[in-house]
Amino acid sequence: MAEAHTFAGEMERVRALLAEGRESLALAEMRRMARLALPPRAAFELAAAMASVCAALGDVKSLAEAYRAACSSGGALPEEHRAAYSNYLFALHYLPGVEDARLFREHCGFARLFAGVRQYAHEAGRHRHERLRVGYLSPDFSMQINAFFIMALLVHRTRERFDVYCYDTRGAGGSVAEQMRSLADAWRDVSALRAEETAACVHADEIDVLVDLSGHAAGGRTLAVAAHRPAPVQMTAIGWFDTTGLPAIDYVLADDWAATEENEELFLEKPLRLHDHSLLCYMPPSSVQYVKGRRERRAAPVFGSFNNFYKITHEQLLLWREIVERVPGARLVLKNTADSEAQERRMRRMTARAGFTEGAVEFRRATSDYLAQYLDIDIALDTYPYPGGGTTCDALYMGTPVITRCGRRFGSRFGLSLLSAAGISELAAATPGAYVEKAVALARDPELLNALHEDLRRRMTLSPLMDGAGYVREVEKLYEKAWQTWLQQKERGRA
Repeated sequence: MAEAHTFAGEMERVRALLAEGRESLALAEMRRMARLALPPRAAFELAAAMASVCAALGDVKSLAEAYRAACSSGGALPEEHRAAYSNYLFALHYLPGVEDARLFREHCGFARLFAGVRQYAHEAGRHRHERLRVGYLSPDFSMQINAFFIMALLVHRTRERFDVYCYDTRGAGGSVAEQMRSLADAWRDVSALRAEETAACVHADEIDVLVDLSGHAAGGRTLAVAAHRPAPVQMTAIGWFDTTGLPAIDYVLADDWAATEENEELFLEKPLRLHDHSLLCYMPPSSVQYVKGRRERRAAPVFGSFNNFYKITHEQLLLWREIVERVPGARLVLKNTADSEAQERRMRRMTARAGFTEGAVEFRRATSDYLAQYLDIDIALDTYPYPGGGTTCDALYMGTPVITRCGRRFGSRFGLSLLSAAGISELAAATPGAYVEKAVALARDPELLNALHEDLRRRMTLSPLMDGAGYVREVEKLYEKAWQTWLQQKERGRA
């Protein structure tokens, strides 16, 4: 009891520091506490609190360490352990230098958390529906960036051949949720249900193909449902960029640019490749209004990144500094996706450590006129190893070209996928040196840069990246292929 009392008192002091906005001091205090011999439950609660503070500070390395500590504490309930492990996997993708083999092993470790979980058995006779039943499982049926990629699946689905069921794990509200709800054949708000209860709902609906649209994002809640295998065929798409590590997921939606022979071994799932489209199709909800302003003529180009500050590494800043230094008069705008003073302070320290001269970098926090601010920059610089998705599409649609870098693994290649689908794959680089050279060359070519500013939205609109109808036809063929494969396997099993 004395230990518990002491721990509770120290946590109260930590909360007081946080209330005063002294996050760094609070984190230092928690790190001191982590060196003590704490009971398992206290160790978990401390690690979880440390993760929250590291997230607020934008310290991704410490965030990953905190989630790892939470997983190894022994004091978490099963649901807490799974969520912490998913968050740990998510954090790893922000870090440079994490080997592909290690990342794969860490993902495969997720399956151990579901040992003994009851899975449903499926018989073909139970699934003789007039139309194939597709279930979409997601927390992002709202004004979330993933909604921009989900929307086409609902708007353009073939009603004569498919019935669509949406399982909303967040309990979304607002105009986007209402638009999506109107497009589905059935809408289930499962936000208050446990994973096993949601799985029972999916099974009762006799879903043929269940599509996870979130993966390890949002604490892996959708994967906890899929672990029960409530549908005969299960796949992951759009919201995750790596293997789920879960054997209950049969397929991953991919394309010819993101999924290669070199990275296929990093998946437990079988890739279902789109050949004519990117794995993402950009379709903003009807409520989103895009401005059509004009860029002012500037004496020197302005580079920018509107990506989450979590994605910006020291190595990335060194490349950006080289780009800015090689273009006379250029500067860099860094706009965060969060309105966080703590994260801005940290990014200021990081840019100083990277050697940026005073005044070379402008810092901006999240604002409601996010899209209009793309007119303030001339060239967007993508992050690595975790590139932008929605930010890249938003930039292109606002007429701002994006320089991206791609690596070996799937998650580092969707920038290449988006640019290729938009018809501007020449802006993607395979090495750090090529990334710098492409950015500098474009900045030094005002004629080409102006042409891109004027024409990118038109080109993007006419490209496969925004061909919603064509994209969904190709995706639906993959659903049918996966379904027929399962039926054939069932027939062979009876033979």
